[in-house]
Amino acid sequence: MKISLLKLFILLSFLAFLSSFAEAGLRGMPEGKSNVQVGDKAPLVTEELQKAHEEGKVILLMFGNIDHCIYCEKVWGNINALMPKYGSDIVPILKAHRASKFWAPEDEAVKLGEIYGVVGEPWLFIIDKEGIVRHIFRGFTGKTEIETEIKKVLIKRSNDK
Repeated sequence: MKISLLKLFILLSFLAFLSSFAEAGLRGMPEGKSNVQVGDKAPLVTEELQKAHEEGKVILLMFGNIDHCIYCEKVWGNINALMPKYGSDIVPILKAHRASKFWAPEDEAVKLGEIYGVVGEPWLFIIDKEGIVRHIFRGFTGKTEIETEIKKVLIKRSNDK
């Protein structure tokens, strides 16, 4: 099969065009790197985060909007599917830090998103009972991956006792 040089040029130009998009545009991935990294003390600056920390819970802090982001909806669904098994040890907290189609985000969520330095969605921070970030997921994350990281934090916690 012969491909003319013009067709080859058009194909290569199209591929270059596609690769120029941010990862977020192609795979539903948030962009960049957050301000808060694994091993950092998590900024627990909201009442909800402080309460979960005081109760000694592992915090699953998700930035996303389940109303307009299919990846966010799926990650949040995966977290909720784990609640019957881990609900006594974990607290899921969802912050819609960006505007959706019909309403603006709460000021508290916007400020928290700025503190964490998250761009795009979804982001999922797993924070241990000491308030240390133990894992960060960017983009779609399956239930198995989330559960694996929860188990690591819970095992570490039981070994520390």
